[in-house]
Amino acid sequence: MERTMVVNEDVQLQSILEKNHNLLPGDQMNPEDPRRWLLIKREMPVPNPGSAVDCWRLDFLFADQDAIPTLVDCKRFANTQSRREVIGQVIEYAANGQYYWNKKKLREFAEANCKARSLDEVLRDLMGPNFESSDAFFDELVKNLQTGNVRIAFFLDQSPMELRSAVDFLSKQMQEAEVFLVEARQYKLNGTSVVIPALFGYTDQARKVFQSTVTVREQSEQWDPTSFFSDARKKIGEQADVLKVLYDRLVTAGIDLYWGKGTVNGSFSVRIPAMCPASLVNVNSAGWLTLNLGTIPESCGKMLKDLAHSVGLADREGMKFPGYFISDWKDKVERIVDELKRLATDPVPRE
Repeated sequence: MERTMVVNEDVQLQSILEKNHNLLPGDQMNPEDPRRWLLIKREMPVPNPGSAVDCWRLDFLFADQDAIPTLVDCKRFANTQSRREVIGQVIEYAANGQYYWNKKKLREFAEANCKARSLDEVLRDLMGPNFESSDAFFDELVKNLQTGNVRIAFFLDQSPMELRSAVDFLSKQMQEAEVFLVEARQYKLNGTSVVIPALFGYTDQARKVFQSTVTVREQSEQWDPTSFFSDARKKIGEQADVLKVLYDRLVTAGIDLYWGKGTVNGSFSVRIPAMCPASLVNVNSAGWLTLNLGTIPESCGKMLKDLAHSVGLADREGMKFPGYFISDWKDKVERIVDELKRLATDPVPRE
């Protein structure tokens, strides 16, 4: 295929990234826990600090599943600005984001991009079993802006060596922030265009430095039965008794349970190692039961969908992490436990 160069930044870089978020290669950034993206806003307004009037535009503001703000600047190789001042400009946006963008504004922009779906549904798909509430997500997003826990990405069709060297240097020096660039290499053959992203600047050394700070920053208290049910009673009152019945039935059935470390809601997850090493179901202290279809193999997902159908949970077609409030499943506890026990003893997909 023939390599092509970008002529129109808006069409050949910004528009394709808006429609294909995974051109920011989250699997290359973190192979153990690939980054997934929520688009907050394309053409994010940036005010003049002196006048508070919107004077500039950041090409994209994304957030990943951990609510880390990701600022993206798109530049074609032929644009000589990509050689120098673009770095200082985007770093300035990142450094002052806490003053530019508040929780209300960030949430409004994100909701506008959800279109036919609710923001909670989109975030549940993004975060999976770690979803607690949209409020908690945007609180964390603002907190990360305030502490400088951000990610800066330069998105180009080809990266000049001087920019690549600068990004490599910065990524090794920064501990709270990440800096990298993505080459969106574009090819054509018989009228068909293909875009292949390649990550630069995020070396193993830089990753170790950053992850060491993340490990310290993300430490939180382990939930246990006492703290979980105490939290549940505060949030859902007498309905916490339903959670207790579910928990007791699962323990009696010998189902493996693992306690979470959420900062807003307590949680425990259900695992059936003979079927799948990852957690299948997550239950939190706000009364939500979530099926983790987005983190398990397709064959296991089919079994989990069959389980949901057999106990009478509504089909949430297309959702990676369908969630059900306690009112949806409180009368199905015995059937849920029986089906999970059946999977634990005979983990074979039903025909």
